[in-house]
Amino acid sequence: MRFEEMIKQANLKTRNIKSLRDVALEFLREAIFSGHCKPGDHLKERELSQMLGISTTPVKEALRVLSYEGLVVTVPRKGTYVSELVDTSIEEFMMLKAILEGLASRLAALKITEDELKELEAQVAIMKQLTEAKEAERLLKVNFNFHMKIREAAKNPILLQTVNNVRAFDNAFRKRALKHDSEVAEGFSEHYDIYQAIKERDPDAAEEVMKKHIMRTAANVLKQKDNCDST
Repeated sequence: MRFEEMIKQANLKTRNIKSLRDVALEFLREAIFSGHCKPGDHLKERELSQMLGISTTPVKEALRVLSYEGLVVTVPRKGTYVSELVDTSIEEFMMLKAILEGLASRLAALKITEDELKELEAQVAIMKQLTEAKEAERLLKVNFNFHMKIREAAKNPILLQTVNNVRAFDNAFRKRALKHDSEVAEGFSEHYDIYQAIKERDPDAAEEVMKKHIMRTAANVLKQKDNCDST
């Protein structure tokens, strides 16, 4: 997606129910993940607020969250910059996500009910249709639903809350991943394997396939980002 189109979409979102901070967060995460904002780039609050058509307050709040996530660094009396270690931060986040989602898949394989399994199967069927139709935008939501149903089937409130705490970060990453047809197709194949492992009540396989799926996706997105950075 061109940077100008990203700005246009962010401006449209300021008119809906999303908080202005969340609009700024979503825009900045995607800009960093896509390589539009590169390590060392100066993120100027006033320029960003004018770009997004919002005040500087939600931009300040968004930059504070990004600093907590390790994506930006603030230098006293100088400003906020995209972290030179941004790729490391993204990779380490995905390592954490792989562990958490892998555990959720393991527990789901042990605890899932027949009704929950049918719901998961329904999500897989929808994903297959959208994958074949190459409808990435709709697939993004179904992809999220698939992972959420596995987390819920794990029946572990602490695990569910922990994974949900990083959902916004995860959404930006998944949105970036699904922009490529090859990732869409390979992603569906892996999701199907995860479903099969859970259906067969195989916790070891369910955990392993989920971990490999997340880390492969992470490596692919970071590679795409490197290609963008070098152009």
